[in-house]
Amino acid sequence: MLLDIAATERTPSIELNKQPLRLTIKGESFPEDVSAFYGQVINSISNLSGLGSGPLSVELSMVYINSSSIKAFYRIFEGIEAYRKLGNEVQVVWKAEEDDDIMQELGEDFKDRFQELNFSIIQHG
Repeated sequence: MLLDIAATERTPSIELNKQPLRLTIKGESFPEDVSAFYGQVINSISNLSGLGSGPLSVELSMVYINSSSIKAFYRIFEGIEAYRKLGNEVQVVWKAEEDDDIMQELGEDFKDRFQELNFSIIQHG
């Protein structure tokens, strides 16, 4: 496992597995220091190409994200997009509660911004 960050009241759980290559982020995100919390995540995503190549599966299931965390998520998606541009297959699944319009719209925003990614938005109850 490349990253294994446990969830707290203010931060999501984050796992980055090497075999198979999979990034999972779940929970709420409003850390006191966004740069400190997401710095290692952004670095790990940016260094994926150093691990070789192969498919990457990304699953995001967020309950709440503050505006500073959204900026960090853009950086994470930029790293995922860079990995895809190297010729790797990437599958992104954004999960949102059926009645959570805000998280569904945020998923749509990321999907629109990163149109080259294979990006699905799934509603769940």
